[in-house]
Amino acid sequence: MDNKIFLISRYLTTFIIILGITFTEIDKLNFFAIILILLFIINTQLRYFLFRDLSVPVFISIIFDFIFGYILYKNYGGLLLPYFIIGIIDSFFLIENFSKYILGSLGLLIFLYAGNELPLYELLSYITTIITLGLISSIIKKEQNRTLKAEELYHRLRKSEDELIKSNQELEAYADSIKELSILKERNRISREIHDSVGHSLSTIIIQLGAIEKIAHDNGEAASLMASNLRDFTKNGLEEIRKALRELKPKEFKEYETLLAIEGLIKDFSKLTGIDVKLGFSKNKWQLNEETSLVLYRVVQEFLSNSARHGKATKISIFMHFSINDLIVTMQDNGIGINEITPGLGLTSISERVGELGGNLSYESKEGKGFLLRVVLKPVKS
Repeated sequence: MDNKIFLISRYLTTFIIILGITFTEIDKLNFFAIILILLFIINTQLRYFLFRDLSVPVFISIIFDFIFGYILYKNYGGLLLPYFIIGIIDSFFLIENFSKYILGSLGLLIFLYAGNELPLYELLSYITTIITLGLISSIIKKEQNRTLKAEELYHRLRKSEDELIKSNQELEAYADSIKELSILKERNRISREIHDSVGHSLSTIIIQLGAIEKIAHDNGEAASLMASNLRDFTKNGLEEIRKALRELKPKEFKEYETLLAIEGLIKDFSKLTGIDVKLGFSKNKWQLNEETSLVLYRVVQEFLSNSARHGKATKISIFMHFSINDLIVTMQDNGIGINEITPGLGLTSISERVGELGGNLSYESKEGKGFLLRVVLKPVKS
């Protein structure tokens, strides 16, 4: 019922009270009557606009409404119904518990006592009107509460849906990042194992064939020539294997060396602390030089350490976005946070390191909202 029609009806009822007194008992109007009318109007306005969510002040205000209405009607006349109708409607509309029935009954009793000199049929019509309006107010209030609960539930569902979508996107990005890193690591491992095993074996064969060539030289030039040809064949085979290994090893692996080092750091950190750390990065990447890689590694290391020691975090997310002009690294935890950040030796040190590379470092935190650290680095050729 919180709409323009309801407000207009309240103002109209107040206006009818003033008109009733003015036209029926104009000779009785005095300073005290004007003060009472003003108090009556102020009381109804304060109750609706200021105290409507406070049960006790509303309860007291409605009782004062009935008292003011009784005094005004008995001493200055006017129409009886408008004095009580606002208070009775508010009893059912603004009071949630059983008190509304007590207030409604009290208002009705005071109304009957004030109008005891009126004809019975008029009193009955007034009572019918009051009870009807009270029931309508109660029904409207219930429907309004249901609507508000439905809207609240809808907003909560929308918020949960948005959070679920966001979490799903983050999980997909994280899964893609892990998959990509895993494939590269596996390819690199296979390449290394082939190089260490097959390459070593073939190198040994070459050495042995060289020895055979020298021994066979005394026993016949045919054996010597065969051994020499075999050695050349083996050397050619080794070169082919090396060529294949170079092709197998991903060219972009160097671009991932820093990411793999950071991933190893995160895994070790998670094992030691039990903190859940998620690492993600964009699809486009460019190679970091040795100095930039070291600074980035130290920044992540410092953030993880601070989140565990000072932030008491249980979850950490790290995302690296490689754009054309910048590498933007965003790190956030769900720790206790702090309203005023005083940079310690660690933050100061990594801030200086980032500044030396022409980048910038920023951070923010609020109590109960965790800690957010953002680093922006420029691409530098190796």
